[in-house]
Amino acid sequence: MSESELLVVLLDLHPVWWSDYSLSGVVQSVLVLLNSHLLNNPLNKIAVYGYLNTGVHMLHPSPAAMVTEEISTNGKFEGYDQMNTGLAMAVRDIILGCDDPAPHQAIDGSLLGAALLRSLCYINASSKTVPSGHTQHSRIMVVKGSPDARGQYMTIMNAIFAAQKNKIGIDSVVLGEESTYLEQASEITGGTYLRVTDHSTLVQYLLSVFLMGIEFRKTFNIPPPNKVDFRAACQCHGTMLDTGFVCSVCMTVYCSLRALCQSCNAHFKLRTAVKKGKKVTGKRKLENGKT
Repeated sequence: MSESELLVVLLDLHPVWWSDYSLSGVVQSVLVLLNSHLLNNPLNKIAVYGYLNTGVHMLHPSPAAMVTEEISTNGKFEGYDQMNTGLAMAVRDIILGCDDPAPHQAIDGSLLGAALLRSLCYINASSKTVPSGHTQHSRIMVVKGSPDARGQYMTIMNAIFAAQKNKIGIDSVVLGEESTYLEQASEITGGTYLRVTDHSTLVQYLLSVFLMGIEFRKTFNIPPPNKVDFRAACQCHGTMLDTGFVCSVCMTVYCSLRALCQSCNAHFKLRTAVKKGKKVTGKRKLENGKT
């Protein structure tokens, strides 16, 4: 029985966040990982999605990312060279299409939840094309730079639980501030969470930690995970709560009692005043005549 692995990479392309960092260097590091993954096993597959705060774009495989003009490979394998060039051109086209920063600053964070759901759908469709006698393992690797968006909490958590049920691990590579959502995603699905502060060392972490499958990492000395905070975050402020209020329709968490759910628009009747009853003084006579 043959085995292979499908690696789906989600690359954060938030234009406002990347204005202060080098996106090209991160893309080259990710390409090194993808090429190494394909070299490990000729049956391995890859897929790459780019997500920002206005949408999710499939970078590979995609007809729009294919290079139609003849390119000099300089002795390199043509398939890998076309993939590298096509993916880099697709990222460039997306970034160049974000000339006006106003609509991107108006939306809170990148659409990580939508990207996770797209990747799960792709993995599900790919699993149906696997021939009999062949086993395909799948995992997702998220490369994230922009901060967490509190409005996507429910979408991200639903995607995490779906990945856990289908035994799909989620690896997290955080280039910016700590991500509570991805910490929970990696811990729940059995993946690895790693924050890389020095982007020049990204390719070393990708090859030494994330190139191998999740089942092989137990035998290697990889960076230990952080202590994960499993408390729920409120929808209104993104604050981690010990005790909160939950919508009975969509399970959205709030830090205060609300008459209208922001997620599903469910209405709830709040008890504003307690009805006054008769005040009982002294002993009350029972039905059998006893006091």
